[in-house]
Amino acid sequence: MSLSRPTASSIARKFAATAGVVAGLLGFAAIPALAAPVPPAAPVVATVATPEAIAPVKAAPAKVSAELAVCPGQTFSQPFEALKDSNYYTLVEGSEFNGPEEGWELNNGAQIVEGTRPDGSTGGVLELPSGSYAVSPPVCVTLQYPTARGYIEAVQGGGGVTVGVYYAGSKPAGQPVGQLNAKVGKGWELSAPFNVKPQLGGSQEGVREVRFIYANTTRSSDFHVSGLYVDPRMS
Repeated sequence: MSLSRPTASSIARKFAATAGVVAGLLGFAAIPALAAPVPPAAPVVATVATPEAIAPVKAAPAKVSAELAVCPGQTFSQPFEALKDSNYYTLVEGSEFNGPEEGWELNNGAQIVEGTRPDGSTGGVLELPSGSYAVSPPVCVTLQYPTARGYIEAVQGGGGVTVGVYYAGSKPAGQPVGQLNAKVGKGWELSAPFNVKPQLGGSQEGVREVRFIYANTTRSSDFHVSGLYVDPRMS
């Protein structure tokens, strides 16, 4: 299923609405003006994800994991192979929301609730009502981690959840990089890839940490989010 993309300016305006709050959460006086998101070089449209299409997920072969394992503790798989994306990904810590918060900072009504997950199982999902936002724990990436994807489900209203990234010491401190879009009645949908801009953490190759920010800046809406995956390289 193809979904229309928000314009760069509309994403910047929406993310700016929560920038001051997010800045305070992260211990900064203010986040400067936010740059426009950069789309990935090879666009892939969002996809409706049925439980049959996404289960089971096979772990990467040991040789592949050894090649990709730059950051400690990360494991890899091809979670979207059945959805015609054969790239290897690593799951962001806690983004399946198996327990309370799991290192995520939840604000303005964001909470972990029990629901039906993308694979059809029952468990925790992140609920983001209007005006809420959530900040991930630090995630290790390198310049070879260009994109990420995640699942979203519209519970009420339209639009989607804005995604931002924060790298310590970067200027501007926070930037919007994309939006997870969904429509009520479609169930879980897999987002198009969005650019995580690892170069904001430095121009030299090496590990750096990023925090992902999910913000629902649309009115009278409610979304569920699950499974944020980062691509360690474009295959």
